[in-house]
Amino acid sequence: MKKLFLMSVALTALLGGSAMAADLAVKAPIYKAPPPISVYSWTGCYVGIHGGYGRAQTSHNVQFDDATAFPPEFLFTDSFSPNGGVVGLQGGCNYQTGNFVLGIEGDYTWLNARESRSFTEPGGLDTASFETKLRNLATVRGRVGIAQDRALLYVTAGAAWARFNYSYTLFDSDEGTNAASLSFSPNGIVVGAGAEYAVTDWFILRAEYLHYSFGNDYSLPTSANPSIGPGLNDHVTFKTVDVIRVGASYKFGWGGPIVARY
Repeated sequence: MKKLFLMSVALTALLGGSAMAADLAVKAPIYKAPPPISVYSWTGCYVGIHGGYGRAQTSHNVQFDDATAFPPEFLFTDSFSPNGGVVGLQGGCNYQTGNFVLGIEGDYTWLNARESRSFTEPGGLDTASFETKLRNLATVRGRVGIAQDRALLYVTAGAAWARFNYSYTLFDSDEGTNAASLSFSPNGIVVGAGAEYAVTDWFILRAEYLHYSFGNDYSLPTSANPSIGPGLNDHVTFKTVDVIRVGASYKFGWGGPIVARY
């Protein structure tokens, strides 16, 4: 009887210890997915303003005084580099796929870039003065870029148009004066690169460099007295423009400004 009692006590202790050990066992950890990371989407359209600095390259070929003779008394072959501030508007649309951003943009820029030259005949009375002025630029460009969240680096290329003035006054003490103010509208191509950063979902800052290439030659009209000049085949050439500018844009998206990534 005593043996049976001791066996019961031992069995009860064994079962109780096993249950306690089960209660004290470490439970398996529960893993939770990390919170989603919000990634900015560049898809959408925008409008904005820009400002900066521009520098152009032009040249001319002008015969003066006895322009009908060969050679004329004076031949001007100057190069001009009109430069000054720029301000303008831009607008466009982007579409993002993965890290790549494709877009199209148009802009219009006003400039105050001019340069003047003057000449006085040594020991004489004949004088000549010239001025070239770049008035505005316009482009339609494609853009291809790589985005890293709110930062975007891109290259751009497209078609370009310009408006520039060229004027001259030629005074020949023997023949009189010939003067003209001419306006031209060259067209060409533009290439460049830039960077943008989305400060908020709708406010974007940018910095950009653009190189415009034109190379248009324009003939200069002869005067009623061709002996003064310009002479036959005289011309002005509008070559290139380089612009460095910064700007800001307002973006209005389509398809949502934020992409959730897990």
